[in-house]
Amino acid sequence: MSHLIRPTRRGFMTGAAALAGAATLRFPTPALAQSDRPDLVIAVQGLVDNLEPIAAISNVGMRVVNAMYDTLLYRNFLANPDGSGAVIEPGLATNVERLNDHTVRVTLRDDVVFHNGEPMTAQDVAFSFGYDRMFGPEPLTPRAAYFRPDLAEVSVIDDSTVEFVTNGPDYAMEKRLASWIGWVVPEGYFRDKGLDGFGTAPIGTGPYKLKEFLRGDRVVLEANDDYWRGRPTARTVTFVVVPETATRVAGLISGEYHIACALNPDNIPLLQRYEEVEGRGAQIENTHLVVHNQVDNVLADKRVRRAMHKCIDRDALNTALWAGLAGVTNGFQLPMQGEAYDPGRAPYRQDIEGAKALLAEAGYSGEPITYRTLNDYYVNSVAAAQAMQQWWQEAGLNVEIEIKENWGQVTGDGLMSRNWSNGFPLTDPVTPLTTDWHEGSNVQKNYGWKAPEEFNALLGKIRSMPNSPERSAAFQRALDIFDDEAPGTPLYRPYELYGIQSSIGWSPVTFEWMELRPHNLAFD
Repeated sequence: MSHLIRPTRRGFMTGAAALAGAATLRFPTPALAQSDRPDLVIAVQGLVDNLEPIAAISNVGMRVVNAMYDTLLYRNFLANPDGSGAVIEPGLATNVERLNDHTVRVTLRDDVVFHNGEPMTAQDVAFSFGYDRMFGPEPLTPRAAYFRPDLAEVSVIDDSTVEFVTNGPDYAMEKRLASWIGWVVPEGYFRDKGLDGFGTAPIGTGPYKLKEFLRGDRVVLEANDDYWRGRPTARTVTFVVVPETATRVAGLISGEYHIACALNPDNIPLLQRYEEVEGRGAQIENTHLVVHNQVDNVLADKRVRRAMHKCIDRDALNTALWAGLAGVTNGFQLPMQGEAYDPGRAPYRQDIEGAKALLAEAGYSGEPITYRTLNDYYVNSVAAAQAMQQWWQEAGLNVEIEIKENWGQVTGDGLMSRNWSNGFPLTDPVTPLTTDWHEGSNVQKNYGWKAPEEFNALLGKIRSMPNSPERSAAFQRALDIFDDEAPGTPLYRPYELYGIQSSIGWSPVTFEWMELRPHNLAFD
């Protein structure tokens, strides 16, 4: 078998220095027959129930669907050695042209076929982003409303050209077409199957196609040998649900799994003992946070929400739970948001006395507040909840932790506070503030947050303005209002730690998905 270049094995050392520099090489790929290629088994903490790409947007869904679908444009994370590249390259579209503030035109590849053998057409692209599926009053993919651009029209110009027109200026449109909203689906098959039918038996253009889907247990993908970027390097890829972190680690060490996702820095000492495995990881473009349901409870008073926010010692959480590998942010912003990011913005600091003063002002008298979480969906979620509970109690807040079995229980009747995460997929201030917290968002529509009119107006400016000092000022003012209102409270930027067989050439990127295309997956 041909010898392939793989990342230099570094092994585990204690602390951030050992993991922060995970290699991000591109790997040469030999021409292999299907029978010569290995089967890759990836242990994950959970799976989604629907593999339609927008319905699957989540930290457990995107690592799967990114292997099944392609975006119109392609963000090359591996352009930077640490996997944080923001270069936008051709994808299913070979060219993108901005005609004016409202209009973007793309030229499509002519050599792409879906997994069922049908060619990808301009009509498929127009449907994927169009009125019926994405932005009509009753879209076939309802979740698109939370992530889509403000589209007015998507038109087929000719067999290889599609034009996107937005209601207002959208200077992040090119980035959107390279993001989790940019995957393309086949129109005829989607219309025939509907959202749920398509999500059970999906078809995309990506390097791997669905072979088996057992909800709650596994997804088995097989190589799409007609893939336009080249033949995939694995024969099959199996994502198998292993809820317990310790069991994922044990299976990795035994060789049952080739990659184990969502590991904890506490696993480092055990993995240090074995030459066959190592850790690779990155701080991802995401923030774990607390979000509050304010309907008919004490959390309707922002002083109580702000008190909960002030109690949290994020540096202590990072040190105790993440071995310093997570990122403690200075406000609800990350550096990859570009010139709107303010490095001088004050970080969140614990202030128990300030929290007590707010509670006294609010007249809070010990009313119970429940905080819900799953056991092992977000890394360190329960440990973080227990630490925060102690700080909340120190300030006089009566917070009870409820560990639930599924998201339906978390978000069901009686919800008050819960954990959540927000992704930053566009390297732009548009996300997540204008996608997850706007006036049509779940937080404002269903969780009772009566956001100030100024906040919603500022989000409109951020969406419609080009990068400029005025836009940056609008973004920072929106963050001021967010902090004052405290509909949620950011905790930290998590470190996505993978355990992997050392012989496998693969590099993580700074986002929730796994890049398994041929240029980033190789085997000895």
